[in-house]
Amino acid sequence: MKKGFTMIELIFVIVILGILASVAIPRLAATRTDAEISAAVSNLRTILSDAAAYYAVKGEFGSTVKWKDITNVPLYQNHIQGPIDSSIQAVQAVYLGVADDKECILLGLADRDGNKPARIEFWPKSGTTGDVCKQVRNSDAIKAYIESTVNGVDRNAIAIGSSTSIY
Repeated sequence: MKKGFTMIELIFVIVILGILASVAIPRLAATRTDAEISAAVSNLRTILSDAAAYYAVKGEFGSTVKWKDITNVPLYQNHIQGPIDSSIQAVQAVYLGVADDKECILLGLADRDGNKPARIEFWPKSGTTGDVCKQVRNSDAIKAYIESTVNGVDRNAIAIGSSTSIY
């Protein structure tokens, strides 16, 4: 008599592996999205910390400073240059990207002007964006940054050197 597996045994093993895969794959995708959200939060914290350190040393951002002089967080420039609008003298605006969308959150730095402190300003990209970017922007930690204000600034901003922290 030959030793081996019967066809029925092999089919049962394949069915069981299929059931396990159908449970594990969605969990894996959710874990990846959670990691992207955590990375975006960490990157924003790092940017704020780096900008505060740069501002503490230099005393201003100035119009010629580049983001690469301030932080090593990967940012994407694309087509945006110069001040974001006429009321803000911001350093070249850049995007903080996430997995499926390199242009998820627009960032700009602004020097102190009048009673407004030096700050990082945020503009969530409107229109169609990737699913992960939408989830990042809708996470509580990122919303805390994006929806914050600084001394009556109309825009979403975090003061450089502020004690504001996100979790």
